[in-house]
Amino acid sequence: MHWILWGIAVAAFAGAFTASSQGLLALALIVGFLALFGGFIALVSARIAERSRPDSTLLTDADVNALRKSVREARAAREAAAAKRQS
Repeated sequence: MHWILWGIAVAAFAGAFTASSQGLLALALIVGFLALFGGFIALVSARIAERSRPDSTLLTDADVNALRKSVREARAAREAAAAKRQS
C-alpha cells in the first residue's frame, strides 16, 4: 500500500513541475505531500505489524497471578528483613 501512495506522490510532484496554473500547482503539491506522508505512515505501520508478537505469546491470567505472588513474597521478605534490622 505504501508503494502505491509513494507512486501517487511522485506523479503528483511531477504534475506540480509541469503545472500551467497556480491552482493546479497547489493542488498537486497538496496531493503529493499528503500521499508522501501517508506512504511513510503506512510503511511504519507495516514495519510495526511485521515485528509485533502474536497474541499467543502474551501473558495469561495464571502468569500474571504468579508474578503478583512473587512480588508480594519479595516485598514481605524485604519488610521482614528491614524489621529484623531495626530490632
